[in-house]
Amino acid sequence: MASGIRTKTLVLLTTAAILGGGLLLFEQQLPSPSSSDTQMKKPLFNFQEADVAALKIIAPDYSLNLKKLATGNWVLDREKQTPAEEGTVVFLLNLLATGQRDRSFEVPTENAGEYGLAPPMATVDISLKDGRQHRLLLGDTTFDGLKLYAEIDPPPEPREKMTVTLVPLDLKNALQRPLQEWERQQPPAAN
Repeated sequence: MASGIRTKTLVLLTTAAILGGGLLLFEQQLPSPSSSDTQMKKPLFNFQEADVAALKIIAPDYSLNLKKLATGNWVLDREKQTPAEEGTVVFLLNLLATGQRDRSFEVPTENAGEYGLAPPMATVDISLKDGRQHRLLLGDTTFDGLKLYAEIDPPPEPREKMTVTLVPLDLKNALQRPLQEWERQQPPAAN
């Protein structure tokens, strides 16, 4: 009986050692949290809010041309210039200047539709004071609902692969607004 107990104990200890060793090997092969989770994320673009001179927004329901005047005020540039709602414009500018890219991955260009990028949900063309241009194409929300698929500064020429980047979901909120939220509302006239 004593030898039966020792055999069972020995088998249990051997099994525990094998499982423990396997777990240790498995954990060593996983990327460390410091290399992926806490890795510095890259900004969407390398400019400051004050560097932006104009924005062109193409959304499903409208197209807008926003221009910054010498006074620092933003206007909707149409047949005549209409004052823009500063809060709406500043919110978008802040996201563009301070937003962070999450991870990026390459996919065949023919798969752009799977990410909502053919056609995109919204396109933002950014003109900087120094003449540089940037473009942001926004697609669908990721499967977990936390990010958006996007393409940042896509090359103009046809290509076989494209780089899809995960960007903040707040960009969708900043762009999917009714047209009247981009225009400064005039207070009602007093009687």
